[in-house]
Amino acid sequence: MQEVIQVNVLNREDDLDNRIYKLESLINTAGGKSIAYVSQVVEKVNPRFFIGSGKVSEIKDLAKKLEIDTVIFDVELSASQLYNLEEELKLHVVDWTSLILDIFAQRANTKESRLKIKLAQLKYQLPRLNKWFSYLSRQAGGIGTRGPGETMLETDRRAVIRDIKSLEKQLKDVEKTKITNRKSRDNIYNISLLGYTNAGKSTILNGMMHLYGKDKFVYSDDLLFATLDTSTRRLDFSNTKVTLTDTVGFIDNLSKELNDSFLTTLEEIKFADMLLIVIDASLNIDHQIKTIEKAVEDIDLEDKHILYVFNKMDKIDDDFKVKLFKRDKDRIYISAKDEKDLEKLKEKIVEIIKKDYKKVSMHIPFSDGDVLDYLMTNYDILDTKYDGLGTIIQFEISSEDMNKYGKYIESI
Repeated sequence: MQEVIQVNVLNREDDLDNRIYKLESLINTAGGKSIAYVSQVVEKVNPRFFIGSGKVSEIKDLAKKLEIDTVIFDVELSASQLYNLEEELKLHVVDWTSLILDIFAQRANTKESRLKIKLAQLKYQLPRLNKWFSYLSRQAGGIGTRGPGETMLETDRRAVIRDIKSLEKQLKDVEKTKITNRKSRDNIYNISLLGYTNAGKSTILNGMMHLYGKDKFVYSDDLLFATLDTSTRRLDFSNTKVTLTDTVGFIDNLSKELNDSFLTTLEEIKFADMLLIVIDASLNIDHQIKTIEKAVEDIDLEDKHILYVFNKMDKIDDDFKVKLFKRDKDRIYISAKDEKDLEKLKEKIVEIIKKDYKKVSMHIPFSDGDVLDYLMTNYDILDTKYDGLGTIIQFEISSEDMNKYGKYIESI
């Protein structure tokens, strides 16, 4: 594993332990090992180095002593700050955004995620190229300042803009395919998992797959950004058919380019009937909830059921404080590694799904066997009878299907 020094830049309100944990976790995910920690509270950003020059000297001495050649910051640095730090330290300097992009590039497995990461990388590079181009343009007033360097940089800038437009077009084509795939799931109740990276979303999905599904498992590990791909699996909750979709996890301090790319991965929740907002109960709960709710505030959630899933309760000594959150909402407290807790989660989901169901009696003619097959497959039938014209069934039905198959209803 590549050994690095991590640098945490804080304001006075920040929790140092939490900042150290997040950066160290990302470094581990990228395949590195943090062997020294340096931190500084920065109230006014140093335009040359971001941090103070004295702290830069401290890092330089520490790197020399430990024989380390890479330093990783938990903030985004400008092009000039990166250059100045590398020149001063004589080390490879990685900022927060570059680190996340590196992890994304390693872990993107589908065509869509690879396209999105490539797009985010180019959007990250473009303003840096623009800065250098602007700098050269200002200098181009005297002998020796014009030439192939400036021409090559402008060529690179145009190539990046061209590639960005190409990737955006390819992503639109991918979205058209996804819309077609979603239509094939129109008759199935769709549930999306939402939450911070490493909150346990993939573990919940895999646990549910083990108990109630037949599809293949998704990759899961105790890492930040263990998976970057949106994965959808079909589950059978005793004749309540659902799809469960795992989305990319949240992370703090994303650049605008990365944040825009990340938010597009949340498009899937627009098509969900229910959201499971997964909270890591062992970390800063209030911050997680506020960040997630802010991210989805522009998405119409009015007709969606929301269940707050407080996960990792096995890591909590006193659950009283945890249970103070979201008392007016549907919520459940689990450990995703406990099968009994996953069974409780399944029962809670079914309870919410059936909250708006109505008990009906339907008379289905023999000629409409496809309708009978759909209802028998997707609902728990309470009673079945036959007459000379067709089948009479009693069961609890969703409002959507009641509108669709209302002509068969005999009584409610």
